[in-house]
Amino acid sequence: MKELPKTNQLRNFQAIIRYGSIRAAAQALFQSQPAMTKSIQELERILGVDLLSRGAHGIILTKMGCIFESRVNTILNDLERAVDELNQLSEENHGSVAFGCSHLPAFSVLPALINKFQEDHLASNITIIEGQFSELITSIRLGRLDFFMGIATPEISMNEFSIENSISAEFCIIARNGHPLSNCRSLIELKGAKWYFPNTNTGYYNNLEKFIFPKGRDGNEIVIYGDSITIGEQLVLNEDYLFVGPKAILDIPHMKNIISAIPIEEKLPDALYILLYRKQQGLTPLARSLMDEINQACSNLLSRVDK
Repeated sequence: MKELPKTNQLRNFQAIIRYGSIRAAAQALFQSQPAMTKSIQELERILGVDLLSRGAHGIILTKMGCIFESRVNTILNDLERAVDELNQLSEENHGSVAFGCSHLPAFSVLPALINKFQEDHLASNITIIEGQFSELITSIRLGRLDFFMGIATPEISMNEFSIENSISAEFCIIARNGHPLSNCRSLIELKGAKWYFPNTNTGYYNNLEKFIFPKGRDGNEIVIYGDSITIGEQLVLNEDYLFVGPKAILDIPHMKNIISAIPIEEKLPDALYILLYRKQQGLTPLARSLMDEINQACSNLLSRVDK
């Protein structure tokens, strides 16, 4: 059998890419620089190719190194997940879960749900990354995220993912109560408004922007892009920005008295919320438990709006 790289060699290779130099990687991993150099030389000997070269601004990947890097990330992520899954099976409350979500789950059901889940699993580590599917798909593919709950991106093939649930949600234009444009009846009347959109180049919000500005923006509209709920909330409540979101947000108790939907005649396209994970990766018991709870909470929230 051909000699295979050792795990520490792969970690060292990954660290050099992350920190930009052998010296910085050695310091980060508490190794000597000669030991780090020897580890990479041994890795290259085993593989029979050069992975790194020295450029004007430090260490850079060779063509072979670029190919190998994505495989290394997947291998190490899968290995960590395998160890974590065994730990979870032996000790139910132990383990790590990392997942991505878009605005509605993060803004509504997640805070209380995550708090309760953490109380029930005190030894677990939970990481939440907010963003759109098109922005987080690489992390899902590489195994850095266990699952994703948010708006589907039709341009991206779903063949590599298992979809647990999909829910259609009605969207509307939302403003603070008392906004000067609160009583507008058409998109034309919103000309010159200030907008806050999620940061994405594909998917629902990209198509929605074309729906709102069918002839393009004429320079009078101010549009800010971002994935921060905190910044978006401040822009809407204090700076009179508009945003587009699911009507379900209007049913959140602490939001009812501060925001409302602008009653335009045009019907905005519905968005499809999906809950998915990578088929090849599967789910650890802890991730499965948390995903099921998020699925139920989001389904309940969106179904109340539909009734």
